[in-house]
Amino acid sequence: MKQILIILTLSLSTLWSQIPNGYYDSAAGQTGSALHQSLHDIIDNHNSVSYSSLWTHYQTTDVKPNGKVWDMYSDVPGGTPAYEFTFGSDQCGNYSGEGSCYNREHSWPKSWFNDNSPMSTDIFHVVPSDGYVNGQRSNYPYGEVANPTWTSTNGSKKGPNTYPGYSGTVFEPIDTYKGDFARIYFYMSTRYLNEDSSWPGSPMADGAQLEEWALNMMMEWHEADPVSQKEIDRNNDIYNYVQFNRNPFVDHPEYASYIWGEVAPLPVAPSDLEASNITETTMDLSWTDNASDEDGYYVYQNDTRIATLEMNATSHSFTELEPSTIYEFAVSAFNTAGESALTSTSVSTLGGGSGSVTHFLESFESWEGSGTGYFDGDIPLTSGIWNMYQSGNFSLGAPFTGDYNIAINDDTPGAQITTPAVDSLGTLSFYYYQRNGSEGDEFQIQKSINEGPFETIATQNYDVGETYTLFTLAVNDTSSAIKMRVLNDNQSAHLIIDDLEVTEFPQVSIVPTPELQPSFFSLSPAYPNPFNPSTTLNFQVGLERQNLTLEVFNLKGELVDTPAQGVYAPGSYNLIWDAADAQGNALPSGVYLLKLAGSGVSHFQRITLLR
Repeated sequence: MKQILIILTLSLSTLWSQIPNGYYDSAAGQTGSALHQSLHDIIDNHNSVSYSSLWTHYQTTDVKPNGKVWDMYSDVPGGTPAYEFTFGSDQCGNYSGEGSCYNREHSWPKSWFNDNSPMSTDIFHVVPSDGYVNGQRSNYPYGEVANPTWTSTNGSKKGPNTYPGYSGTVFEPIDTYKGDFARIYFYMSTRYLNEDSSWPGSPMADGAQLEEWALNMMMEWHEADPVSQKEIDRNNDIYNYVQFNRNPFVDHPEYASYIWGEVAPLPVAPSDLEASNITETTMDLSWTDNASDEDGYYVYQNDTRIATLEMNATSHSFTELEPSTIYEFAVSAFNTAGESALTSTSVSTLGGGSGSVTHFLESFESWEGSGTGYFDGDIPLTSGIWNMYQSGNFSLGAPFTGDYNIAINDDTPGAQITTPAVDSLGTLSFYYYQRNGSEGDEFQIQKSINEGPFETIATQNYDVGETYTLFTLAVNDTSSAIKMRVLNDNQSAHLIIDDLEVTEFPQVSIVPTPELQPSFFSLSPAYPNPFNPSTTLNFQVGLERQNLTLEVFNLKGELVDTPAQGVYAPGSYNLIWDAADAQGNALPSGVYLLKLAGSGVSHFQRITLLR
């Protein structure tokens, strides 16, 4: 098939305004045959109406603004048609020429499916039309005509096809309605997917599936004539009053290219997310624009999208924040193909009237013992007493700021730096890069409380090359005497670190507060996210027991694991997911989609695995 790259310029907020909440959830993230099948399952088993009832339904679904019948074979958009039909009184009957009466046109001719039900009364493709023009069209395929043998008063034509792939007689509607008929045909190919074994077909279709030449032509019509308000209104009326299903290609025109065309690539994700000008209630967020084909950027605050920015945007300002509060911010690029991976960071506002909530920001500038070798033991720095093993601040790498950084040795078991102890720790952040080494290098973040043993709480791959990258980890621990350790245990690379910051976590009240009971069920943010090697998944059940399934999908829409399934009593549930598929195989780095479903309702969340 000729690959058609579809670039759509429709206002999606307008098109989605009346789509029922969650209607297309089961198709999220899918392309190709998987998406085709999912859409079929969504719109299948529609309410089949009688053939005679179509006369009445047209008075809801196919009404011009002036109250006349909306006949695409006689209408002249922006002009005055030669004739118009009145509902009821102008029904066919017999006709002697154009303008005599209107009847019910099977735009997908009924001989192509043996006039069987429910196709014969499916109002999506059975449209009102001039009876005489309907007769001229007969059961010819749609096509493009240069030398017509017959032309209607609005310019619809019959004659030999000039579109490559078929040379027989065809019928060509006017340009204004070519997209309408293309999306009707996409609907037919989807609604009757794998239900067409008895269809005799036609020069245009094999069963319900379009022949290659016809699909190429319809994709071009679909692109050239975008979805109109007429189609949106008709789609909503059919869903609300007639068949209770929808045409997915009116709601989501991009689905056509996702199934049959060449999908534009996702934009490259932004990087180097950094907060600045932090106050008690405001801050600025900046990032590097790595994409060349983005339409804009999405900005998220605590997993909620709060802003849509124009292309080439590299910053956003936040206001009305709460003092002494840690926020999760994320940014992604988007285009017609979808959304890039999220780049995220955790940032704390300043304390309410008490100054900064930062315990310390260590730049490693005050180390009097600077030299050319690695250090083992305790050492006083501006922020307090640090402990180090096989670490030094000599010129092994370029500093991020100032004159010095810290280098943790390679190929050395236990090489590390340990912070001074602090009470109540919010976030740990620093800038890092990899000197030499390999793509499998990783460092661990460990935590000790009250001189207890160090336990690993996070692992980070640092195959970033010699470019500083911001690492941020929300620890959120109200304990006393917390020490944090960065461990570069026997890795092949030197880990270069600068500007290490530890923030305070606001103390919580010791008075217990009643646990909130969600009225139904809900999915809370996974933590940590991004993550490696595991993350904690959280969901809540309200006042009644719920039969729930928690599933993980990749961006191809493929189910990779089902971490939870069963009947759950009211309460909160936490489980650790180790980023493995149902067979126990470790999954690769990437973005995955969580789906918590039950009782006809689904909640979704995006998580990012960084190996």
